[in-house]
Amino acid sequence: MDLQTFINLSTSIQYQDYFFVSLVVSWVYDCFLTLDREISSIHSPPWKIGSILYVMTRYMPAFVLCVHLCMNYLPNEKFVTCKLLHSIWFLAAALCIAGAEGIFVLRTYALWGNKKFILSIMLSTVLCFAVLDVIMTMTISKRLELQLSDIGGGCYSLSRDTMSAYPWTLLVAFELEIIALTMIRVYRAYRESESLLLEILLQHNIFYFGTGIALSVVNIVVIECLPYTSSNMFGTFQIVMHTILVTRMHLQFCSTNEVHDSSESGTTPFSRLTHVELQTCSHSNV
Repeated sequence: MDLQTFINLSTSIQYQDYFFVSLVVSWVYDCFLTLDREISSIHSPPWKIGSILYVMTRYMPAFVLCVHLCMNYLPNEKFVTCKLLHSIWFLAAALCIAGAEGIFVLRTYALWGNKKFILSIMLSTVLCFAVLDVIMTMTISKRLELQLSDIGGGCYSLSRDTMSAYPWTLLVAFELEIIALTMIRVYRAYRESESLLLEILLQHNIFYFGTGIALSVVNIVVIECLPYTSSNMFGTFQIVMHTILVTRMHLQFCSTNEVHDSSESGTTPFSRLTHVELQTCSHSNV
């Protein structure tokens, strides 16, 4: 390793340390900000699939960040290797994304009135993309050249693999499918009856998927331009932002659902619609 590469690597590792510490602090701070609403809206029994997806989406980023910090500070490969930690990071990241997208799959399924045809379309897409993602991930892991740094430890890779962008491309494609289904259904339903919850669902979906697509596009560009170590850092940032967005939106929706149901003697079909299927705001009556 020449002197210039040594300097660049040490600077990159130092920046990564600062970045991940700040990301951990931000995530913990956000958890404390919403803890009271989570206890009242999410953690009340009985637990349904929506609650499980929420908890997985909310708290799995802690594991993702811990694994990435371990990769940054790994002193040696005596007990665990860089490649093993990287595989664990991939699995934890996939669970975070699956939980976040799963909440919006349930919302879309509910918006379409529990139509099995719509659910089968989404699940078929998920299955196909999941198989492709596993194949791509295994190929990327085999091609990835992770090394242990001599500068105080830590895993790094100076290689650039454009194939790492493919899983994020699949995520963009799936999010486009979900937002298309949502827009079609909302357009039809809104013509029949205006609903506050329907408007919030639309705003949430557009904002979430718009942000997710924008982050994924930026992530793909970063992968194309920067070494794997730097691009993977932005991937962790995107995952954490995804989970914060979806959990905050879901908490707001649950709060609005409670207010809306309590303010009307007759619950509208749309207020019942998402609540019945998500089964997350278990304190409300349906």
